[in-house]
Amino acid sequence: KRDEMDASKRAEKVALLREAVNSHVKYIGLAANAMGVDRHFLGLALSAKEGEAVPSLFSHPLYARSKTWRVSTSHLTHPRFDSWGYGEVVPDGVGLAYSIHPNNCMFCITSLRENDWPERLSHLLEEALVEMQTLNEMELAAPASKL
Repeated sequence: KRDEMDASKRAEKVALLREAVNSHVKYIGLAANAMGVDRHFLGLALSAKEGEAVPSLFSHPLYARSKTWRVSTSHLTHPRFDSWGYGEVVPDGVGLAYSIHPNNCMFCITSLRENDWPERLSHLLEEALVEMQTLNEMELAAPASKL
């Protein structure tokens, strides 16, 4: 819902956005240092010796589902790459490549032709990014408190 003109709703959205960004930055920092939860599970799975029984966790349907990346994302920002992309990693998924530049973001969303939801994903992604941009611009333009 577009309610950026309501100062209290705008402040709430900005606070939630900052919280989400901080959480994401923390998580990607952990993942970059091999501390992401997926790395721990991979390490546990690989530590089982051939013929050795593995914990039941690894045969649980939820564990199998957690390894299915319906939306596979990757970031590459470099001045020599104008656009790039890759395919989906599961048949009903999408590959979502992105790059972040000072004045724009570029996305490449790919999927198999028979999937009908990537266009909706593209629309919702653009809508969310425009809303975040609007919130950020309004926040930067707001006069500072004199207290």
